[in-house]
Amino acid sequence: MELVHYYDVARAEVRLRDASNLPFICWPNGVPCFAANAYMVMLCKRNLSRNNNGGTLRQFAKDISHIIRYCFDKRIDFIQINGDRFTAFISELRNEKDPLNPMARKRDSNTLIAIGRKCIDFLDFIGKLNGDETFAINTVKAQQKKYLIRTNNSKTSKIEKLGWYHESFDTPGPRKNRSPISRKSIQELYDAIPILSSSKLDQQSKRFIDRRRTIMLRLLEMTGARIEEVAKIQVKDIEEALQQNEPLLRLITLKKRRSEHRFVPVLHQDMAALKAYVRVNRLMVIKRTIGASQDHGNLFISEVNGKPLTSRYMSNEIGLLRRTAGITGQACAHMFRNRFITKLFVRLINQYDFDNKDSFRKALLDANTLKQQVQQYTGHGSVDSLNTYIDLAFDEVANLVAVVSTVQLQEAFDSFDSNVDILQMDLKTGLPIQIYLEKYNELLNLRTTDVARINQLRNQNNPE
Repeated sequence: MELVHYYDVARAEVRLRDASNLPFICWPNGVPCFAANAYMVMLCKRNLSRNNNGGTLRQFAKDISHIIRYCFDKRIDFIQINGDRFTAFISELRNEKDPLNPMARKRDSNTLIAIGRKCIDFLDFIGKLNGDETFAINTVKAQQKKYLIRTNNSKTSKIEKLGWYHESFDTPGPRKNRSPISRKSIQELYDAIPILSSSKLDQQSKRFIDRRRTIMLRLLEMTGARIEEVAKIQVKDIEEALQQNEPLLRLITLKKRRSEHRFVPVLHQDMAALKAYVRVNRLMVIKRTIGASQDHGNLFISEVNGKPLTSRYMSNEIGLLRRTAGITGQACAHMFRNRFITKLFVRLINQYDFDNKDSFRKALLDANTLKQQVQQYTGHGSVDSLNTYIDLAFDEVANLVAVVSTVQLQEAFDSFDSNVDILQMDLKTGLPIQIYLEKYNELLNLRTTDVARINQLRNQNNPE
């Protein structure tokens, strides 16, 4: 979908702007809610994310839907909301019970506050739409509180922002941080792949789905990418990386207001598995479904119709594997990212062998090369957001290139172990011994190539 952007006087043309995945909001009776949709257009002009079937805009639409339903049920207009009515609205949300556990609240305090803030922002828009610039503050009785955030673009390293607050809000609860996924859980997810596949599938289809799930887990492991970023990987990204002596896999970086991408170093032995999936498994499905001439280029496709898989579908795949494996704790796609970042820091810390958290954080902030390297791997907008992953520290940074090389060297051996585990899983599900031995020897050769390349880079930067 496209919306009007501006009128080009010189060419006498109306210029359009992309508005794909823009949410469309209706009242509960199905009638379009014009005020809410105008709000969505305003957010769209602020370049909020619309990735993954709506992204940030979709979350805004979901959150303000609560006050839309409230006004519909009470038969009042948005401009009729005042402080008392907003308090009653928040109270109704607070009192809703979890349908699966009637003794528990449906939403925790932080979720309730997030919904409330977006609803106030919407009401502020409503006020301005009706010519009342102070509607949210004077009528709804909301406040704008100041808080500081760090930024790399500010001379003071901090900028001041405003956030909505209302007296009806709960006290914020502690933030929940997901721990990195354990090696044991990862192996259990791999082991669940052949068990999960339906017995009704023919052998070729089962083989494709098993391979697709394996590649998905492997990419989450080796790149530390968000699941939405993995879902957007293109075949051309794999092919381009295969042609490089030092493979770099292109990833679209999300959580940005403009389109960006980054390149993550990958190993030859990992690229071998991706190459086989692209040129054998995936190509076979494309030819059988949409045809090579209609190939859209997405790496992950449906076995049924050849269409691209959504990140939501892929997240559900992780959930299915977790339940099949009988993992009782958390095991989701984002925990792979946490593991990737944590492993990187832990290996750097172990290499330096320091043990003071504050010193390590200070050294991290002072080491521009390290900051750029970690951010390049992870796609974080600010180095400060990496502080969550720091558990140990060091006093000073020395010989950074050698340390990073050591980390990469360890990753090469870990990657070899992971790929051998996958190969052994294939052997258990019917892979002929001869092909197993060929692939095992290929992995050995590729590991040797990776190790030689890493050592060569270290020697080039440390000629002494």
